Amino acid sequence: MRLPWRRTRPAGADDSYSLRRRLISTTLGSSIAVGLISTIIVLALAWKEVSDTFDDSLEEGARLVLALGEGTSVGGMPARDREAAQPSLRLDYQIVSRDGVVLRRGEDAPRRPFVDPGRKDDRFYDVRVDGERWRVYVRKHDALDFSVQIGQEWDDRSDLIVDMLASLAWPLVGLWLLLGVMNWWLIRRLLAPLENMARGMEDKSPSDLSPLVYDGRAREVQTVVTALNRLLGRLDHALEGERRFTADAAHELRTPLAALASRIQVMQRTLAADSPAAAQLQRLREDVARSTALVENLLHLARLDPESPDALRTEAIDAPALLEELVRVCAPAAAAREVSVTVACQVAMVTGNRDGLVMALRNLLHNAISYGRRGGRVEISATQAAAGVVLAVRDDGEGVSQADRERLTQRFFRILGNEVQGSGLGLSIVARVAELHRATLRFEEGLEGRGLGVLLHLP
Repeated sequence: MRLPWRRTRPAGADDSYSLRRRLISTTLGSSIAVGLISTIIVLALAWKEVSDTFDDSLEEGARLVLALGEGTSVGGMPARDREAAQPSLRLDYQIVSRDGVVLRRGEDAPRRPFVDPGRKDDRFYDVRVDGERWRVYVRKHDALDFSVQIGQEWDDRSDLIVDMLASLAWPLVGLWLLLGVMNWWLIRRLLAPLENMARGMEDKSPSDLSPLVYDGRAREVQTVVTALNRLLGRLDHALEGERRFTADAAHELRTPLAALASRIQVMQRTLAADSPAAAQLQRLREDVARSTALVENLLHLARLDPESPDALRTEAIDAPALLEELVRVCAPAAAAREVSVTVACQVAMVTGNRDGLVMALRNLLHNAISYGRRGGRVEISATQAAAGVVLAVRDDGEGVSQADRERLTQRFFRILGNEVQGSGLGLSIVARVAELHRATLRFEEGLEGRGLGVLLHLP
C-alpha cells in the first residue's frame, strides 16, 4: 500500500544533496534577498526625503524670485539670464504674465510656460515640456499680474538616487562576499562533528559494533550518536545470539555425528564387503562425513565472524614448514585421487595468524585435490611480491568460468553439475581469513593455462 504523503521517484534517480551547500546557499540567498529588500526600502526612503528637500528648494526659490520680481520692473527685465557656472542643484525659473507670456526665464528653462497660468492654486506639478519631465512649483503674485514657476528636471533628481545606488553597490557586493566566506567557514566548522562521526563509522570494520565515541557538546549530534549506539548495541546482541546459536548447534552436533560414524563402522565390519547393505552403509558413512565437515566449517565461521583485523594475533611463520605440513595433512585425499602435490616455496617467513592461514590453505588445497582432475597435478606456492607475500594453490583441472568465479566466496554456493560432495563453505572461510589479514583474494588460471588458481596476497 502506497502512503499518500510519500513522493515517488523514478528508479535510478539520485535525489541526494549536500547539506553544507544547502545551508550556505540558503543563508547567503536569504541574506542577499533581505539586503536587496533593505536597499530598496532605503532608496525609497531616500527618494522621498530627497524629493521633499528638492520640493522645499523649489518653493524657496519661488519666494526669492517673487521677491526679486517685486523690486524690479518686470517688463524691463531681459528675456534670459545666463548663469556663469553650473550649480550642483539646478533650478530653472520662469516669470509668466497673466496671459501666458514668459517675461523672464532661466538659461535651461523652456520658452513656453511650464504650467498654464490660468490655474489658480499654488502647488507642485509634474509636467512634460519639450519632451522633458519637470517637477514644477507655481507661486502667483496677487498684486502684480505675474506668477513664478520654478522647475527641476526629473533626471536631476533620479541621478542623485543612481549615484547613491552606485555608491552602495560595491560595499553591498563586498559585504555579501564576506558573508558568504563567513557562512562557509562557520557552517563547515559547525558540521565538523557530523563529518567526524561519519569518519568514525567508516573506520569501523563489519564486525566492529562497539559504540561510537563523541566528545563534542552539540546536542543534536549527541542525539544521533546515542541513537546509533543503541542500534549498534541491538545489532551486536542479535548477531551475538546468532553466532552463539550456530556455535552451540555445531558443537552439539559433533558428538552424535561421531557416534553415528562409529556405529556405521561397527556395522560394516559385521557385513560382507560385497553385500548390498554394506554399499548402503558406505553411502551413509559418506553422508555423515559430509555432515561432519559442514559442522566443522560452521564452527570455523562462528569463530572467525566476531574477529577483527585490529585484534587478530599475528606472528612470523616458517613458510616451508607450513606448506609441508599442509601437504602431509592432505596426503590421504591426494592419494585417493592419484593427485601429485608439489611445493614451490621462495620465501623463508610469512607474517600472519597461523591457525587462520592453516585453515585457509588447507581448504584451498583440499578443493584443488577434490575438484581438480583425477591423476592431475596441484601446486602450492609462496612467492615474494612487491608489497608482501603471495600464497597460491593451482591445479590443472577443468577450471571455473568467469561468471562462477565471482560467486565462489558466497556461502553455500556450489557449481552445478559437480559430483564432488561439499558444503560450499570452504572458500567463504578463505575469504574471511583474507579479510582478517587485510589480504587480497584473487582467482585466475591454474597450471599451464588450465584449471583454477587461487592467490592470497598478504600485505
